[in-house]
Amino acid sequence: MVKCSFCDRQAVYVNRISGLAYCRIHFIEYFERKARKTIRKYNMLNPGDHVVVGVSGGKDSMALLHFLLKLKKKIPGLEVTAVLVDEGIKGYREKTIPTLVNYAEKHSVKYIIASFKDYIGATLDEIVQKSFELKLPYMPCSYCGVFRRHVLNTVAREVGATVLATAHNLDDMVQTYLMNLINNSWDRILSLAPVRSSSEEYIVKRIKPFYEIPEKETALYALLNGLIQPEFNQCPYVKYNVRFTIRKLVNELEDKYPGSKYGLLRSLLELIELQNKAKLVEKNFERCAICGNPSSHPVCRACVFRAHLGLLKNEEKLKLDVLLRENPDVAKLFKQAGSGNQLQ
Repeated sequence: MVKCSFCDRQAVYVNRISGLAYCRIHFIEYFERKARKTIRKYNMLNPGDHVVVGVSGGKDSMALLHFLLKLKKKIPGLEVTAVLVDEGIKGYREKTIPTLVNYAEKHSVKYIIASFKDYIGATLDEIVQKSFELKLPYMPCSYCGVFRRHVLNTVAREVGATVLATAHNLDDMVQTYLMNLINNSWDRILSLAPVRSSSEEYIVKRIKPFYEIPEKETALYALLNGLIQPEFNQCPYVKYNVRFTIRKLVNELEDKYPGSKYGLLRSLLELIELQNKAKLVEKNFERCAICGNPSSHPVCRACVFRAHLGLLKNEEKLKLDVLLRENPDVAKLFKQAGSGNQLQ
């Protein structure tokens, strides 16, 4: 049995890079200290902020909600609201919703359950079925990612949040970084920064407090705090996502060469810094003419998807008709989307 490096208790975690072992108490201290350091390092939170936390009911997001509620006691005026996006995946999301609801009611946390059905006009299951019927060139995970961001942005604006916090961890960032490199999507590298903010009122500041924390540590933090059950719920659409192949490769690399993930994260941060200095890729946002959320184009990707799927409301259809007649860029945008070109 391995003993904790800081006391005589049994260790629950050994950091392979530092060689230090941690018992339950010292691991929780270590984890929270690292998350607080990340928040200070990137100036993520300020007194009086209203933070919307994107919560799925899974290990990472429950860990983030729990941590931010503890941090709330240290930051004057900090307000926390949990938002769970219910995509409408039969046999999957209903298993995690009770996790948030039970926790929120026990700890008196404000929470909102925002469904694809209400905000998009259809469940993900319905969207995937319709997409296959229409032979649209997108996979389920493309719709899910775009629409989840759309719903979180919309709800954050509705409740007047100043910050939107997501539980993306080090593993998530490294995997997405490699996916963007494989796809030659250099413009998307900027979106992988630990903080994204703007002077524009309609763009809510986005932060990732677990940016420098490995997935195995967020999972252990959640388990040690009794936030989740030790069971594995996998999305049925995972088979369509290349991310899980990347994840397997990166984990194998880390197992063989401890510290590889941190090395990849450092290279990502250096690329972002070089881009910010040299302005190699311009990343400008405007307001979507249909929904008002941030977009790299006159119409955001979520609304392009909704239009192709026939999910726009009547007033939104009228706006789009005018745009298609008066703005050649919008017509070009929809033509590119129909051919499967990637939009943001």
